[in-house]
Amino acid sequence: MRRTLKKYINKNNKLKHGVNKNKDKLIGISLYNIYKLLMFTLRRECYYFEDTENKMNAPSIVVFWHGKIFPVCSATKIIKKKATIISASKDGDMLGELLRGEGSELIRGSSNRDNIKSLKEAVRYAKKKYSIGIAIDGPKGPIYEPKPGAVFIAQKTGFPILPISSYTSKSWVLEKLWDKMEIPKPFSRNIQYVGEPFYLSKDVEIEEAKNIIKENINKCTEKAYEIYKKKYILKEK
Repeated sequence: MRRTLKKYINKNNKLKHGVNKNKDKLIGISLYNIYKLLMFTLRRECYYFEDTENKMNAPSIVVFWHGKIFPVCSATKIIKKKATIISASKDGDMLGELLRGEGSELIRGSSNRDNIKSLKEAVRYAKKKYSIGIAIDGPKGPIYEPKPGAVFIAQKTGFPILPISSYTSKSWVLEKLWDKMEIPKPFSRNIQYVGEPFYLSKDVEIEEAKNIIKENINKCTEKAYEIYKKKYILKEK
């Protein structure tokens, strides 16, 4: 009797898990449709450090803040071969549809060095000349604090790290979420900035490497705002 009951509970749990998976996927598809609508109304401009635009299809480690995945995602659209590390949680199920819609393969896991399985899979994709996308402070934060996964992949593959960020003139900020996710408002201006690719030597310490990555992403955010300010604020004055 006990064995039968246990079997029933396991079967029921699997069924619930399958239903929840499908539900999260449907939410993700809806999220992607909303994203496409927003992108259609958004007045986007993408800028690059010097000739970085011509190097976008060379394999690299693309890094950005988790909370900027909406405004930044479209900046990577010109990369033909890309795979993105996303959480294995239900949040990852939802965001996965957005990334898949933008042409990215999915690597389920996290950007923490402890998640060996996802990092090994990322390296396998890298060997096939894919660029690897990482929301560097995900999947659970703290906000704006890079995880060491990108350092591990960059040192293992020798790929350059490519920082991306953005500035949006008007957006909803989801304050209750750990990453303060930004969702651009319709018809707002969105300035995306792709920074200078840089390499990490194999002997650089983890903490130093994380600080270098953080500094370069923040430079991209600052540069995006400077461009917006120069074009649309100072011009009006």
